[in-house]
Amino acid sequence: MKWLVWLYPRKWRIRYEDEFLYILERRKISFKEVIDIFINAIDAQFLNLVEEIIIMLNKLNEIMLKSVFTRSLIIGSIMILGAGFGYWISGITPSLSQMSPKTVLVVGVVLGLCIGYIIGQTRGIMRVIKVTHNKDVFLPTGKLKFEKIEK
Repeated sequence: MKWLVWLYPRKWRIRYEDEFLYILERRKISFKEVIDIFINAIDAQFLNLVEEIIIMLNKLNEIMLKSVFTRSLIIGSIMILGAGFGYWISGITPSLSQMSPKTVLVVGVVLGLCIGYIIGQTRGIMRVIKVTHNKDVFLPTGKLKFEKIEK
């Protein structure tokens, strides 16, 4: 009956294998108990899988927060460079009223694209921050909190 131990996940075996083998060797196991052990092993495998998924999600959240910081630095640098470049350009170009309609249209489109890009990046960053602060995971078996998993 030692093969029953191998149905359980490795973590479980490390912790409980000796006790489980001791019990298996001391008693005669019925078919009903073998089925019960098999069902419990499936449950242990499922819980182990859920724990690994939660650990993976925690790592992913940490990576995403680092990504948010990096994106913020990049966007901030682009904005500062853009403001400096815009100030420099404003000194050497004619006023808006002196530009041709086509030039005004091109400038408007470029500015619109830049502003849209910045707004999109900001919304993406805010979405990542919102997701990483949500500590609950919804599973078919119910709601599971990250704080309940030991690290």
